[in-house]
Amino acid sequence: MGDLTGRTAIVTGGGSGIGRACCKVLAEYGAEAVAADINLEGAEKTAESIQEQGGKARAVYLNVVELESVKEMMEKVYHECGRIDILVNSAGILDPTRVPDMTVEKWDRLIDINLRGTFFCCQQALPYMQKTGKGAIVNIASQAGQVGGWMAGVNYSASKGGILALTKALARHCGPLGIRVNDVAPGQIATEMTAGRGDTPDGIALGRLGTAEDVANAVYFLASDLSNFCTGMTVDVNGGQFMRS
Repeated sequence: MGDLTGRTAIVTGGGSGIGRACCKVLAEYGAEAVAADINLEGAEKTAESIQEQGGKARAVYLNVVELESVKEMMEKVYHECGRIDILVNSAGILDPTRVPDMTVEKWDRLIDINLRGTFFCCQQALPYMQKTGKGAIVNIASQAGQVGGWMAGVNYSASKGGILALTKALARHCGPLGIRVNDVAPGQIATEMTAGRGDTPDGIALGRLGTAEDVANAVYFLASDLSNFCTGMTVDVNGGQFMRS
């Protein structure tokens, strides 16, 4: 049930960090991984590293802020691959701006990339998934969206809280279509985006920071048939730093 052979998996933000790790893990289980990123060079490096290991992958340009770019990317992938089975929305930015220093420009830019971009990628993928009557969407949320980000700005926490709610709303809409929508909420993960932030494992039950691969393994579970009765669900990947009651 965990075999993804024959499936096409689009990963936004696939040019680095968690997105790159998701591409690699999904390809290891047989999917053709499509690294979609505004940083095309990074996406190409992701695809090349997978191909060198014998996996199937390709790179495409994507600017999640521009709806036309999202549409063109989905059309291109469907035309070249013949199907879209999995969508992982990992594209996003981090902003540490605090409340007194928040500006309209900072707020809008982050919300546009993290939340609006996630929605329109989901929206534009749905018609292609409906062609096969089955699909899996995995959104990357954050622990910051659940408890507030102590090292992230309020705009970041708001965007990730929005993704948590968006996931549930889409799960209700997509369930009758045979499409599952879930999300992963990482805690403190050591990636290029968080480098230099001063994260420590204090308060993490497992005593270490998470890795991009830790997140990617949870994404794989939700993308595969191993979770075929799971939708509208959040998988916490935080080492026990935040435990639900």
